[in-house]
Order: sequence, then structure tokens, then C-alpha cells
Amino acid sequence: MHLGFHYHTPAILDQGFIRLPGYLGRFLDSLAFRCQSVTCFLHSPLPYEEDLLDYRMRSKNVFLVNIGPHESLPKRLLRTRRVSQEVRVHIRDLDLFLIRGPSPLLPTIANTVGNLPISLLLVGDNLVGVDDLKQPPWRKELIRLYWRLNKSQQTTVARRALTFVNSRNLYNEFKPLVPHLVEIRTTTLSQVDFFERRDACTSPPYRLLFIGRIDRAKGLLDIVNALALLVEQGEDVHLDFVGWPQYGDTILADINALAHSLQIADRFHYHGFQPLGPELFDFYKSADIFITASQKSEGFPRTIWEAMAHSLPVVATRVGSIPDLIEDAAELVPPRQPEALTVGIIRLLHNPTLRQKRMAAGLKLARQNTLEIQTEKMMTIMYQWLENHAD
Repeated sequence: MHLGFHYHTPAILDQGFIRLPGYLGRFLDSLAFRCQSVTCFLHSPLPYEEDLLDYRMRSKNVFLVNIGPHESLPKRLLRTRRVSQEVRVHIRDLDLFLIRGPSPLLPTIANTVGNLPISLLLVGDNLVGVDDLKQPPWRKELIRLYWRLNKSQQTTVARRALTFVNSRNLYNEFKPLVPHLVEIRTTTLSQVDFFERRDACTSPPYRLLFIGRIDRAKGLLDIVNALALLVEQGEDVHLDFVGWPQYGDTILADINALAHSLQIADRFHYHGFQPLGPELFDFYKSADIFITASQKSEGFPRTIWEAMAHSLPVVATRVGSIPDLIEDAAELVPPRQPEALTVGIIRLLHNPTLRQKRMAAGLKLARQNTLEIQTEKMMTIMYQWLENHAD
């Protein structure tokens, strides 16, 4: 299969190698292993994004087509004609076009490819996070209107496409609308990434860990408040944050200000962005409990699989697809409640039987959701789709 691929992610050609974010690079390498070629239509990075391109593609059959800078959404939409031209040049060489969404250019690319078979991989709903944006109300409403239009166009494409979704919520939403719908797991895990241990939380100080995008919707202020409550109750705990803030957002400054006001600044440690691989995985290996406190979610955080693969007990909020996939493998608590996070953490800290049960269940689940397993499932279904489409 000669596969086309698009997502609104930047990538760059560096000394003959494609560099891009690790979560996407691992996925594309896994696809390329099962394809004759993968042609990626991606944006060029802005200067501040280049350090986030932490993965160098290993596959030699992956090719990069630059569709313009990863600028603001309005500027990207003004360049749709150029994007269409770039796609048309390569259409005759492709068997199938896979578009990850939601993405601003999903409708443009889907319309450009014409009769070429299309597959979508939908990993969220951008309407969910609009209320959490730090924008004036009028601007939020404009953003909401745009994403409603984009979602309507996306649904129109999905009706004629082979559509993968990575959450039960999305599956239930699209099931009445999309005839060819498959639930899949998105992950960065390979079979060689696993780290087994019998227990965590064996001695203080205990290290709590969050890894991911430094974003208000991730409930990071709730996690800091929970840290303060734990210290107030006499627990010897520290909190490590690993990730990258949204450009121009003040969330990191707000987190630091909150930690200082609660007099726990010496227990909060921000480590910045870490590349996917050994540097990142060392944080999982040295932690005692992984915390994710998303306030709203449509997809499933890949960092949960990573934590479970490193034998970390998990405390997570009961949002999106999280309870559907890991009900018995983590401590699940209501969102927006630091007190509930505290209770879940204390249960894992001081109940070794429960903790080891959660760790074992999480490790087992993670082994079922590696790139090797999930990509093979996707590719098998895409090959079958192509055969049926040809008929």
C-alpha cells in the first residue's frame, strides 16, 4: 500500500532525516513497516516548535511534503489552495489517504483527493475544550462556531470513509452516523518499552508524576492543590511535572504562583519537555504514582498506557473514555475535585494490596495496547477496506 497521511503537526527534514513529535513519529514508523510508502503532508515548524520535534524517523519509505508553516489557524486556512495543489501532485501515487483529526485542513484534503479512498483517525473533539481557553468571550464564541463547522464537515467525510476513533465516547457519538466505524487504541508503546517492578511507594519521600501538555484543561491546578492537601495531612510527597506549555499561555506561571501561595513551591518540580524514549521513560521509572486530572476528555491519554507499562499505579479523573478502558486498573475520581485526588493518592500510598492489584492490572492492559498490536489491526482493516472499495 502507498499511504498518504495528514495531521496538523509540524515536521522538518534535517540532514536527510524527518524530525517530528515522538508520539506521531512512532506511529508513522509503525505504519511504514506495513506499507510500501507513507507520504506525509505536514506543516513546517515555527522557530519555538523545533525543540519539540524529538523523534527522528527510522523508516526509509516515509516521505515529507511541506504544506506551509504551522502558523495561526486563520493563516493556515488562507493557504488551502496551496495545500490542495501539493496534494494533487501526489494523488496518482497513493492508494489510500489517512487523515488524523480533528484538523483544520481535514475537509480541504478530503475534498482534494476526490475518488481516492479515505480513512480518518479521530482522536478528540475540539469543541470540548473551548470553554477552558483563556480568551475573551467573543473570541471563544468565534472559535466554537469554527469548530462546529469543521466537525460538521468532518462528519460528512466520515460518512464515506473508513473511520477509526480512539475512544468509546466518540464511537457512541458517530455510530449512528458513520457506516464504517472502528474503535482503536492510540499509543506510543512498543513491546521493548516495558519496565516491570513488584511495587512502588515503598519509602518516602513519595514522588507524584504528571506527564503531558501543560494545559489548564488537564486539571494541573487541581493537582497542585491536591499536593498541598497531602502535605497538610503529613504526607512526605513531591510533585514532578514533565511537558510543554501552550505557546503564549500563562498556565505555568499560574501553577508556580499557586505553589508559592500554598507554601509548597519546594515540593513542586517542573522539568520541561522531555523527548519520547529513555529520557522520558526514566521519569516513570523513578516515580511512585502517576496522576492525570483532565477536566474534560474525548480521547484517551497515551501517557496512561506509558505509566502502566512502567508499572506505575495511576490516579485518574473519571472523564471521557478513561473509565471504559481502565476501570479496574486505576483509582478513578471525579474531575475538578482536589480532595478526591488526595483520597485516591492516599489509598494507593497506604494500601499495598490494592496498589499491587492496580499495577498488575495496568501492566496487563498496557501489553494489549502496543503499537505492534494496534497498528497491525488498523492496517489489516485498511487493506480489507481497499479490497472492498476496489470491488
